Amino acid sequence: MKLFLPLLSTTILLIKVTCDPIQQGQGGQAQNAVLNGQNGIHDSELNKVNNDQKLSNQGVASVTKAPKRRKRKKHRNVSVPKENIPNAGVRAPNPADIKDPVFNVQDIVKKAKEDSLKETTQNRGVPQVKMIQDVQQNKVEGIPVQAFTADQKAKNVVVGGDINNQNVVKEGNQAANQINGLQSQDSQNNAKVPAANANSYDQVANNLNNVHQERPGMKDSLKIVWDWSDFLINYETYVMPEQKNRRAPQATTGEPWPMPQYYVAKANKVYRIDKDKFRFNIVKESCDIIERAVERYRDMIIEDTIMDMYNNLQHAQGTSIRDVSLKYNDDIYVKAEAVQVVNIKIRRPCTKFPNDQMDESYDVFVKKSGSYIWANEVWGALRGLETFSQLVFRGTDNVLYIKDTVINDYPRFPHRGIHIDSSRHYVFKEVIYDVLEGMAQNKMNVMHWHIVDDQSFPYQSKAFPELSEKGAYHPSFVYTPEDIADIIEYARMRGIRVMPEFDTPGHTYSWGLSHPEHMTQCYQGAHPVSGYLGPLDPSKNSTYRFLKTLFNEVLHVFPDQYIHLGGDEVPMTCWSSNPDVLKLLNQLNGKPNEPINLQNVDPYMYSYDIRKVLEYYEQRLTQDIKDIARNRKNGVRMVMWQEIMNNNIQLPNDTIIQIWQGDMGDVQRAIDMGYHALYSTCWYLDLIEYGTKWPKYYMCDPADTSMGYQIDEKKVLGGEAALWAEYIDNENLISTLWPRASAPAERLWSSKDVRDVEAAGKRLQEHRCRMLSRGLTVGQISGPDYCLRRGHRRDGERVQNCTGSRCNLMLAQGGSMVTALLLILVLGAVIFSLKMSGTRIVQLKVCRNRSIFLSFILLIVIYFMCYTSLWMQVQEFKGSFEKRIKSYSDPRYS
Repeated sequence: MKLFLPLLSTTILLIKVTCDPIQQGQGGQAQNAVLNGQNGIHDSELNKVNNDQKLSNQGVASVTKAPKRRKRKKHRNVSVPKENIPNAGVRAPNPADIKDPVFNVQDIVKKAKEDSLKETTQNRGVPQVKMIQDVQQNKVEGIPVQAFTADQKAKNVVVGGDINNQNVVKEGNQAANQINGLQSQDSQNNAKVPAANANSYDQVANNLNNVHQERPGMKDSLKIVWDWSDFLINYETYVMPEQKNRRAPQATTGEPWPMPQYYVAKANKVYRIDKDKFRFNIVKESCDIIERAVERYRDMIIEDTIMDMYNNLQHAQGTSIRDVSLKYNDDIYVKAEAVQVVNIKIRRPCTKFPNDQMDESYDVFVKKSGSYIWANEVWGALRGLETFSQLVFRGTDNVLYIKDTVINDYPRFPHRGIHIDSSRHYVFKEVIYDVLEGMAQNKMNVMHWHIVDDQSFPYQSKAFPELSEKGAYHPSFVYTPEDIADIIEYARMRGIRVMPEFDTPGHTYSWGLSHPEHMTQCYQGAHPVSGYLGPLDPSKNSTYRFLKTLFNEVLHVFPDQYIHLGGDEVPMTCWSSNPDVLKLLNQLNGKPNEPINLQNVDPYMYSYDIRKVLEYYEQRLTQDIKDIARNRKNGVRMVMWQEIMNNNIQLPNDTIIQIWQGDMGDVQRAIDMGYHALYSTCWYLDLIEYGTKWPKYYMCDPADTSMGYQIDEKKVLGGEAALWAEYIDNENLISTLWPRASAPAERLWSSKDVRDVEAAGKRLQEHRCRMLSRGLTVGQISGPDYCLRRGHRRDGERVQNCTGSRCNLMLAQGGSMVTALLLILVLGAVIFSLKMSGTRIVQLKVCRNRSIFLSFILLIVIYFMCYTSLWMQVQEFKGSFEKRIKSYSDPRYS
């Protein structure tokens, strides 16, 4: 393609020269015109950049969540002295020249909290937006963030903050009491404030805009009461079983998922996103990760942002729900100022791969003075971009808006994983891409890839290619090294680690299809059972040599520090029946000469001592892997299922135990044994039940201390949502995984105190529609609902990251199609010229030098035929097409 474009340009230029020669004396004028045009473009772009950098002198103000009923009052912004605002009145420099932080995070967050308290006490009648509390200290370096709470009754309490003046807290409590008095007075005066869904962000905005006017002669007689245990709505004036209406909650507008640690959004102050001029500007550290991310997220914001949700209950008799489109006629939206540039500042240089110590903290500021995303590392910038994209919403006027927002955010746990199984059902690479895309949209950062198991061995090994040749479901259902590299690269661009699992010594039946010599032969009494091969044979040195070679390759293919070794559900009855394994057990017991009597072995039971064989196997394997990883920069950390702990196997203290059968007692026991823990028991998403079950995923906590356990949360790395694939395939994997996995995603990211299922249900409803709009085929979550738009994937990285032979073939075929198209156009031009020959061509003045022009066209045709091997490619395409047609009639592929 690089050769075709210059040739095409040369062709057009020659045609121009031969057909319309420039008259003498005009060349200099034409050149000057071109230069003047370029200078004009340059000046225009420069003016645009300068306009983007103008800062106003507006202070930072924040608001808190509204009570259900408030007396209407015009909103009064708390004025802030100019000297208290960082960089107030100072013209911002060019983003490329910025060397110091573009804003003072600590001052802005502190000022936001103080102003929030002032606005709540001074503007008691103003409905305000919810602010999430956090009782933990922020982990961002140099940015202490104290917790601030605003509950549904607008009681102002400062938790763990810098405000030590008791009079301030007392004043806040008095303000809350006065608000309650205002509510009673408001009720007596029949104020026209809707009662249903009063905590909705959208209705808060409508209240501020004064657009919810009661219809003449209509009273708010329809009172909706939500039953959040199963997402039903009742009618307050007539609560009977037959009147229940199963219905998903009304979605929020422009709210993030998962909920940030510190989040303040002002419903009465919004900005407009300028679709034509909007861009992200990287002002300091940059790399391929963030450069591709800003392109990706700009497209998502412009094309995939969902529209404010229409509610058909607005047509019910006596409803207090009004038309959502009315609020966009208010001046808050009509006169909203435009946001054109979001500056992204990354403090440290980029690292190539995400790791377990990466810093994912970030700050987002959307203010009149400017919009910023600030992060210590590129991984935090990715999370900030995701949050910013979720804050943008589309009005019914088809304009993009974003609220005035301050966010300071970081994850609660460093390990937030999704487990997929590609052995029970082979998962196409494109579906794995969708899994990763959903993880990025939910801020999850580890894909636990259970790549092989009893059923199939799709991993294509260079050292042992026969493993997949005989162990895969089909010769084409394999993951080549190029496929795996593509998946890891796709994950890297989204800040996601890929942790492989090669489960041993059990779950290895497919291994024996090509290497039965490494498997344990099971016995029935004194006789071997033909074809019945158990787990890997721990009594043979050849088994460990085989494993050492295989894992040496695996650690080079997968760059992540973590590797999962399984260790679960080992059929030790087979070991107990095998004479070689029993000899090994006698040696471990110090009785190498003790005779073995297979007649007394119970095929359904195994002795406690056989666990010593499992311990011997695991200790030898882990030591071999440690030796292999000595040359790796970060070494290796091994993860195992909890059966290893249940069998009292002694392993290195840096081993990670994944709990999948127990509760907090097992987490406590793993920590007491010196291990780190991952939790998955309550998040087995393949166990599908009828109804709305995500709240139980949402309320499950991997470090729950409510039952009296003293769990050290620092020893709990996080958790994983598991999707085993016995009954999951490519057709239903995404719809089963998302958005159900969004519930554990928020539990693993957000503050431990974020547990409001009612509020989460509204945000999750918006998040489901958002993922659909971005092209993921996600499933249902809370019952009957609708999403306005099903989007399509527009990610060009899937082609750019393609390195396998199949992708090269696709690119070659695409190049051939472009070449053929260009050739057809050139031939068409030649035929057209020939038809216009004779006197007519002179009369029409199509070309003055016809012979030169036709000769050049002939030369181009010969070049395409010789240089591009076009005719050979046509023949290859013809043969491939015929082969494909024949395969349809082949019964092997039917």
